Amino acid sequence: MLIFSYALIRNIERPIVNLFRNITTKSKYGPTVVAVLPIVIFASICFAWAYTSRARKRKEKVRPVLTRSLSIGTLHGGRLALQRLMDYRDACADVNVLDAAEAELETSLAEERPDFKKLQRTVAKLEMSGKEDKAIGILEMAMRKAQKEEKSFEAYEIQMLLVEMLIYKGDFEKALHCECLNDEKISDARRPLYKAIIHILVDHPKEEATKCWEDFKEIRRHFQSPPSLQDSRLHEATVNFYKFEKAVKLLKHDIREACT
Repeated sequence: MLIFSYALIRNIERPIVNLFRNITTKSKYGPTVVAVLPIVIFASICFAWAYTSRARKRKEKVRPVLTRSLSIGTLHGGRLALQRLMDYRDACADVNVLDAAEAELETSLAEERPDFKKLQRTVAKLEMSGKEDKAIGILEMAMRKAQKEEKSFEAYEIQMLLVEMLIYKGDFEKALHCECLNDEKISDARRPLYKAIIHILVDHPKEEATKCWEDFKEIRRHFQSPPSLQDSRLHEATVNFYKFEKAVKLLKHDIREACT
């Protein structure tokens, strides 16, 4: 039984709910956040819990928690989206959890074998706290170091993180020209996904975004969840470019607001 409805979530965090209502994606990591009912319930509880926590502290001055990384996570779908929901919930309850992200990023990048899934969470925390400029500087330095040491895998993964941060900053053209997005030898769903997002953000011809979107769908097609886990109407959004485009335009609005 659904205790928390979409209407309740919308009252708590309208921009995020708009994304859930207008986009459903899947990734190689697993089922989509929006299409799988238990995750919808979990997301509703997260937002409701964060809302009540803020209400108890309404007399305190609280730093805003930005939502651009949550939007990107939703476009990714799967476990990444769910993890970002959890991190966003924690940050709404106690924004101080974001304070250690900068040091955490530097420490993780200095490891012999960086955990890039962990790093994805860390850069999202830096976005939530509005520190994308610092993250970009750290990532660019780490990427140059990896390239100098001929660590091609590390350099590629770090640059993918850099692309995400450049999108948050609104530096779309620089993000689009990152080498990792043009390395077609690698079957990585992030490559066409980020390119599709950027093409929409900079108002390139729709055909360019559509082509990248189709490539993204093709890569993830091998990792679809069983049909029994999907709501048929929401499932339509996984093959609906219009819904994807609408979600990216909501992201663009969030980016503009954060950059002003």
